[in-house]
Amino acid sequence: MSVVYVMSDLHLTQPSVIKFRSQFPSHIEHDELIIDNILTICKKRDTLWLLGDCFIFPESIKLLAKMKQHIGYIHLVLGNHDTDRERYKNIVLPIINQSLVDSVHGVHKMKGKAWMTHTPMHPQELYGKINIHGHVHSNTIPDDRYCNVSCENTDYKPVKLQDIYGGWRYI
Repeated sequence: MSVVYVMSDLHLTQPSVIKFRSQFPSHIEHDELIIDNILTICKKRDTLWLLGDCFIFPESIKLLAKMKQHIGYIHLVLGNHDTDRERYKNIVLPIINQSLVDSVHGVHKMKGKAWMTHTPMHPQELYGKINIHGHVHSNTIPDDRYCNVSCENTDYKPVKLQDIYGGWRYI
């Protein structure tokens, strides 16, 4: 049986990430833990939604290629770090050209139940759905219509979409 997973804000290959995630001795150990968690949890039949700010430097494309060998489907929602001209040209376009993701979105409506975004949506735009997002890292919105899946809130592991629908919000 296949499972759908979600996570955000991996910030892979970003040396400065340890300023904000100080429990890691280096960005290399940070990246290794996240990739190991993903490869341990997600299987060949599964789907992984990455909600932005995952691949920060061109070296991170190799990490995505490793993930793609082990996971059935990977979908990318672009984040604020993904859309500047240079990063889009040097990272996002090669990811698309090498078919390392199955789709790329700005916003995605998930079967009428949820919006998949990088940044939280305005409450008036939810239209009865929940908003699964990242961007705000450890800050959470005290509203059951929002689910923050930034790595800091998921123990650096993918979260089952079904668990989110069942009421999981943050750790």
